[in-house]
Amino acid sequence: MKIDDKRSFWILPLAALFFLVLPFITPYKALASQMLIFGIFAIGYDILFGYTGLLSFGHAAYFGLGAYGAGLSLVHLSVPTLPALLIGVIISVLFALGIGYLSIRRRGIYFAMVTMAFAQMIYFIVFKWRSLTGGSDGLQGVPRPNVGPINLSSELTLYYFILFFFMISVFLGIRIIHSPFGKAIECLRENEDRARSVGFNPTRFKLMSFVISASFAGLAGGLYALLQNFVPLHALNLDTSGDIVLITLVGGKGTLYGPILAAMVILFLKDLLTSYINIWPLFLGLFFVISVMTFRRGIFKELKEKLLKF
Repeated sequence: MKIDDKRSFWILPLAALFFLVLPFITPYKALASQMLIFGIFAIGYDILFGYTGLLSFGHAAYFGLGAYGAGLSLVHLSVPTLPALLIGVIISVLFALGIGYLSIRRRGIYFAMVTMAFAQMIYFIVFKWRSLTGGSDGLQGVPRPNVGPINLSSELTLYYFILFFFMISVFLGIRIIHSPFGKAIECLRENEDRARSVGFNPTRFKLMSFVISASFAGLAGGLYALLQNFVPLHALNLDTSGDIVLITLVGGKGTLYGPILAAMVILFLKDLLTSYINIWPLFLGLFFVISVMTFRRGIFKELKEKLLKF
């Protein structure tokens, strides 16, 4: 057995045990569910930013569209839970196709600015379309229909329902980055001109990565609507886009596991700080600054490399 196999033999059961008991060690069960949801969001964003090298400042749009798509389906169409989540993902993907097609023709900061501009347009439309979305009050009264015999009104049951989607997302994320497609987008990240010279179509692969990333964000958004029984307008806010960028940088872009862990740790710290101090954004901001300046490649990526030396 190789050393990596031995590590996997211990890591996988420990990770499984951790996620099984997580709702019992967090202050309240909804926080554990939220940590998983942002873990799913982080997986999708890392595929785009970490592996493809495209920095999007507007990814809250797809998270929010997934939340509103699922929420509106549940409130106004009374569809079952699983189809509602699928509708949220499809809406996010359709918008990502159009926005991605226009955005990926720009590079660097211009790409980031275009994605942010589109996200702000969507935010403004949702804010003004009060009769449908609730405007600044958000979409109220999102129900949690049972999935067969599964009663989602229980916070603990809902956590394990979200955990199921989290596990699928992790599996798909790993398969994507280790597939030929994953190697192709890494090639684009390192040297787009060389990738083009060996036969890759940068536009097609970037658009595929953009849409795949948006599908993860849409799923996370739909689950968020179920968790909250409500879709807040800030799900589409620029702050949410900024949060996922910082989560990916702190965890270590291009690692997949780093952003997942960072999402969970940061959400836990945010909840902990808000319980004790009023100026928690200051402390959280200092944490971000110190993390990015001290661990240039991400906290978890550098810690892993240091641990492997021992």
